[in-house]
Amino acid sequence: MPGDVLQFALSLSLSRGESRVLQKYMKTIYFVRHGQTLFNKAGRLQGRVDSPLSELGEQQVACVAKALKPLGIHSALVSPLGRAQQTAGIIQAELGVNLESVQQLSEVSFGDFEGNTLEQLEEKYPGQWLLRTENKWDYCPPQGESNADAASRAQQVIDRIEQWQEAEPLLIVAHFAINRIIMSLLADVPPGDTVQIDVPHFVIYRVQNDNGQWQLSYCDTEDSPDSFKTGWMIQPDPVSADRR
Repeated sequence: MPGDVLQFALSLSLSRGESRVLQKYMKTIYFVRHGQTLFNKAGRLQGRVDSPLSELGEQQVACVAKALKPLGIHSALVSPLGRAQQTAGIIQAELGVNLESVQQLSEVSFGDFEGNTLEQLEEKYPGQWLLRTENKWDYCPPQGESNADAASRAQQVIDRIEQWQEAEPLLIVAHFAINRIIMSLLADVPPGDTVQIDVPHFVIYRVQNDNGQWQLSYCDTEDSPDSFKTGWMIQPDPVSADRR
């Protein structure tokens, strides 16, 4: 077994063991992504750089907040990046939830790629986006971070959840890549499937503990709160859609 696969297998084994502990405290966690930003709208890679929500993004978050309201959420862990904080503020105004910023929820870094469109990226770094598309889990942009690298801090978020003894369910407000890594570690989704998960702005994910096993499901904000579907959404266009 290659070393990187073995390392990930060990981390999944750890998460399985932790799920038995987590069952004492946490049954349900909801995950949402920030609304569409101006960079998202312009097709620019985002990562750790920030841009504010677009008008559509604010509308998306308002719909997400209304869909979350019947779920009985009391608290949220939030990425410190501005677009997630703006999203959490809209949700807080609707739900009255307590917010806690968690540094480890920052988005996976695109490094030197950040701020560029794919067209600009091809001019500056020919062939690199294709290389990333062929190996999304392990590819690391110049001065950036791979998904595999981010798994260690995703585990730190799970450790934070493990210590959670406040009212539940808990809400996570963060980003495309870091959300799906955390959800995958909890639900034992392997890397090859993790990098195919889509995390749209208008979808709520739920990870629920069922007899010691974490189950992943999702719900469109236009659907009723009791219509969660088992599994996850798949990216329709993995080459262009993963811009975070």
